[in-house]
Amino acid sequence: MKRFATAAFAAAVLLVSHSVSAQTSQTSAQGESWTDKWLKGPTVTGAAGVTLTKKTGGLISGEVGKEIWPKTMITIEGGWMSSVVSSHRIDSASAIADYLAQTQGQPASASVKVPAGYGAVNVRRTVYSKPRYNVYALGGLGLAVTSPKSTFILGGTDVSGSLAQYGVTLGKDLSGSSVGALINLGVGATYPYGKWVGDVSYRLTPMFTPGQATIVNRFVFGVGRKF
Repeated sequence: MKRFATAAFAAAVLLVSHSVSAQTSQTSAQGESWTDKWLKGPTVTGAAGVTLTKKTGGLISGEVGKEIWPKTMITIEGGWMSSVVSSHRIDSASAIADYLAQTQGQPASASVKVPAGYGAVNVRRTVYSKPRYNVYALGGLGLAVTSPKSTFILGGTDVSGSLAQYGVTLGKDLSGSSVGALINLGVGATYPYGKWVGDVSYRLTPMFTPGQATIVNRFVFGVGRKF
């Protein structure tokens, strides 16, 4: 009887131990699934590229992305573009130069530079996958700050700082700084290599700037790292 009790006790201990072990393994597996799905590390990317509006410019940018669902990533993007000159700004500056030439009887010319800083939140969805690359589509919203600088030459002299004496006052489209919304639409491809990833994309970015929306075409080339 004593031996039977001892054997039964040992069997009970073994059964409980096996049950606890199974529950621990299951909980661990569930924890790993949660980690893989929600706590996966971000990808940080630095990039440079080219912008095309009425003039060609350069850009530098950074982007941090996190996968929130299989094949779906939220990214926060920010950067600086050297030139986002629209036809409206060029036409406005040219009209002022023509006015100065007519009223002052001297040749006049104008030039406009419009650098811009921007930030956006994007949703990126992988639409096609291969072992060596992934193709994605992107859409997002954000804000842009434009800071136009206009230069006016009259009779060989820079009169940009003294336009008031000629009866000219520049608007926000040709001076100062202004903030406007932007939309991001794009397609691209990533090329993973271990924890590193190459990223090449085209992004169409309409910016709602004073006077007229500025359509910016961006060609972006980046290198990122997964954490």
